[in-house]
Amino acid sequence: MFVVFVIVAAAVLFGAVLLVLGRGDVLQPETPGGEARLLPADAVGPDDVAGLRFSVVHRGYRMDQVDLVLDRLQRELAWRDHRLAELQTRLPGPSGPLPRRPARPDEGEPPVTGY
Repeated sequence: MFVVFVIVAAAVLFGAVLLVLGRGDVLQPETPGGEARLLPADAVGPDDVAGLRFSVVHRGYRMDQVDLVLDRLQRELAWRDHRLAELQTRLPGPSGPLPRRPARPDEGEPPVTGY
């Protein structure tokens, strides 16, 4: 008799928990947010990256769209780095990276005035 009571009590407790917590859905239903805006076919600019929009699916963004954009950005950055290095080798003078200017006028040389 005690075992039957424990089983009934466990079933009632389990039912109460299910009733309070619902079906277990934690995500809100998907809201259509328009079409995805991916990168253009030609050169990529900062505005193109800022305007990226991926399609929303059940558990986040569409991974295939995100992977395509990341691969494309990787190729674009590699091409720009290669092109920049190529142009730097054509510069007259010592080879290597260009010297950096100080961030503030009080660092390094005094500022030039009279403009």
